[in-house]
Amino acid sequence: MGKEEKMISSAIVEGCTTIKSKRQLSQIIDTTLLKCYIQTNDALVAPLLRLKDNNCHIEESERVLKKHQKYSELVILYERKGLHKKALDLLLKLSQKSPGSQWAGTERTVEYLQRLGAEHLDTIFEYAGWVLKFSPDDGLTIFTEDLHEVESLPRRRVLEYLEKTDRQLAIPYLEHIVTVCNDETPEFHNKLVNLYRERVQKQMADYIQSLPEGQLPAMAGREPGDLGELRSKLISFLETSTKYEPPKLLTHFPFDGLYEERALLLGKLGRHEQALHIYVHVLQDTQKAEEYCKRHYNKHTEENRNVYLCLLKMYLSPPDPNTLRVMPSHLEDLEPNTTQALRILEEHANQIDTVKVLHLLPDPTKVSEILVFLENVLEDQASRKRGSQLLKSLLYQEHLMIQEQRMFYQKIKCVISDERMCRVCKKRIGNSAFARYPNGVIVHYYCCKDTKVCPDE
Repeated sequence: MGKEEKMISSAIVEGCTTIKSKRQLSQIIDTTLLKCYIQTNDALVAPLLRLKDNNCHIEESERVLKKHQKYSELVILYERKGLHKKALDLLLKLSQKSPGSQWAGTERTVEYLQRLGAEHLDTIFEYAGWVLKFSPDDGLTIFTEDLHEVESLPRRRVLEYLEKTDRQLAIPYLEHIVTVCNDETPEFHNKLVNLYRERVQKQMADYIQSLPEGQLPAMAGREPGDLGELRSKLISFLETSTKYEPPKLLTHFPFDGLYEERALLLGKLGRHEQALHIYVHVLQDTQKAEEYCKRHYNKHTEENRNVYLCLLKMYLSPPDPNTLRVMPSHLEDLEPNTTQALRILEEHANQIDTVKVLHLLPDPTKVSEILVFLENVLEDQASRKRGSQLLKSLLYQEHLMIQEQRMFYQKIKCVISDERMCRVCKKRIGNSAFARYPNGVIVHYYCCKDTKVCPDE
């Protein structure tokens, strides 16, 4: 405390009658007013303390407020004077000593911490700990509430703090900043995927062990309890988010499990053959394989235009699982599935390169087996030809119309003599730039204000 502050404190506490500065006078007035309000109308104490320019003496006001058990007002005093640790210590003490009162629980501390902002981040971290232990959900709102002070907190540091304090809270925090705040930082998207994966892997191991012998596990996302919900979130996030980095994530996913998730990452990388191998031969889910092709097919990009052809290869020429770096325990020699291949040909004939298909089909294939496919191809080609011919005719007709207009305008001549006058300014046209209206009126170019309105005589 400086010399001047000591003098002011002495004047108030010891009752000195000599006032040596305006600040000292203001402090005496505000502190005296506080004492009067407490004795006469204590409802005015809080508004007085909330004033930005209140000069109540801290120690004396603190003593008086404690004496009359005005703890709410004391918290306001601490907050206005920047004594945040004192305020938070008081709130913690009151929450522990008054289990059935208004001070019980974490609500007051949470609201206080939410108002502090990024400049007091260390203080927030120091006092958020006991709140997170007492009530994790309430504690998380310190970092997720829809307030400017909360949104200004550095998210990377908050995430690091939550991981050290309670790793389980990192997931809801990341879900908040990614889905609610629309944060597109790849680091946060990668982190959320990895946290999902870690929890799914841990619960999946327990789930597999709990299954009776011979019973197959449920489909991805339909497992019982939290596992199914968590895995659904992971799959949905991998499908919808475009900000995570598949090359960094793929190395963390196992080769002998989480096949749906691995297929989605492979698809993001354009490795369709490996992804479709998982759907067709590992999961044996033809519907998901076709949904995958529908999702990725794009005739305008080189890497995606042959995705249905890759699916056809999976059925006609199954690859060696070892070459695709997938290690399911039940895969041995894979047999071709001609029935499914022919169905794909019939349903998606216009999305597959016909020439490549004919080279891919095995020699014993009969024409009758691919008759529907060939009919669909020919019908599609005929439709495209008719469309192209129609377009050509329309373009040629447009060309003739334009040529007719050109000839019409070119046959009109305009003679500018020495006597030709501008309709607007009444001066000679001479060698100046000019404009001609459709009705033959000639004006200077700079006199032509509106090309659609011919000037009057």
